[in-house]
Amino acid sequence: MTNGAIKRFGGTYPSSLNASREACDELNGFWSMAGIDQEFSSQVELCIVEIMNNAFLHAYQEQEGLPIELVCEVFKDEQPQLKLSISDRGSAMSQQELATKLSNEFIEPDPNDESTWTTSGRGFIIVSNLMDSVEMKQEGDKNTFVMVKELADNH
Repeated sequence: MTNGAIKRFGGTYPSSLNASREACDELNGFWSMAGIDQEFSSQVELCIVEIMNNAFLHAYQEQEGLPIELVCEVFKDEQPQLKLSISDRGSAMSQQELATKLSNEFIEPDPNDESTWTTSGRGFIIVSNLMDSVEMKQEGDKNTFVMVKELADNH
């Protein structure tokens, strides 16, 4: 599939809550060159923010300065798609936990019910709804979330 990739972006960011914003800022120029429209890129940015923040908060238990790798590839061959890979070397969640988080129902926060205020798990539901596929791969101490979104002709 990589033979059909017209564009590839990659970077490593020190873990923090600002890492995802920095990555998205750098990606904006890449997306423009790759012909990705603003509305579509905004949805992809949300997915990047969710997964990179999870790496910082959960995989690295809020330790700053540890590596989070981001690779974005745009394929324009017979099946145009955007592929994101976000990797960390922290604590991994189980495949079962990921499957559960991806299949949960979104609970709308209710101002009168504190139990609905928690944000835990909402990010994966958002990512699952915005992307066509989400999976986690583990190789040695490296955990990689791979997200794919099919591109319509106007992206």
